[in-house]
Amino acid sequence: MISPRWRSWWWDGLLLAGLAVTTWLAATGVTDHLDLAIRSWCMDHDPSEARRIAVALNHFGQGWVLTWVLTGGLTLAALLRTWKLQVVLPGAAAYLLAGLGAGPLKIWSERDAPSSTQFPPDIAVQFFNDAADYDRSFPSGHLVNTFVWWPAIVTLLAIVLGRALPTGVRRFLLIAPPIIVFGTTVFLSYHWLTDDIAGVFLGLFLARLYARIPWSRVGLSVPTRSGIHVES
Repeated sequence: MISPRWRSWWWDGLLLAGLAVTTWLAATGVTDHLDLAIRSWCMDHDPSEARRIAVALNHFGQGWVLTWVLTGGLTLAALLRTWKLQVVLPGAAAYLLAGLGAGPLKIWSERDAPSSTQFPPDIAVQFFNDAADYDRSFPSGHLVNTFVWWPAIVTLLAIVLGRALPTGVRRFLLIAPPIIVFGTTVFLSYHWLTDDIAGVFLGLFLARLYARIPWSRVGLSVPTRSGIHVES
């Protein structure tokens, strides 16, 4: 649930404006030098041990882990605990927001990944590369996943436990994954820096939409610190 202090739709407008500006800068090549410099530094400072740790941490944003392992497992546990079909809605909402939010922009941008071996870096960084094998780099789906799926996981955890999560645990699960995945996707050259920046703007916007879902209106009781979740 969004705090009253941050509830205004003006914040959503600012996030979309940030996404639009980042997209324009990247699409017109203004940020190519920055993206290439960050990629070059990461490639030159990539010891095997650090890479193994980064790969493991990057699972905080991996779609299959979040969707099928965590959300799927918690949905099954919530279904067995409550016997209410409505418990599938948190995961379904996250799936729709993540896919419909990032998918169209990925298809439109046609940007290759910084780890591409098909093109030299100065070509891979460009938008509208319809010859690329992988042309879904912008914006970062990993980042969008962390902002959308972890709120769903927190919601399902509260339902399974029958009580609100401790404040510290909730904050960690909502804040740590985006920070971890931002760093690891850039370090591993899974995404360009501007892919992740765009993912932050889009992910925060989608997370705010998710926080406004009135679960109580569809018969789903979600424990919170103040009782039952109500519409933001």
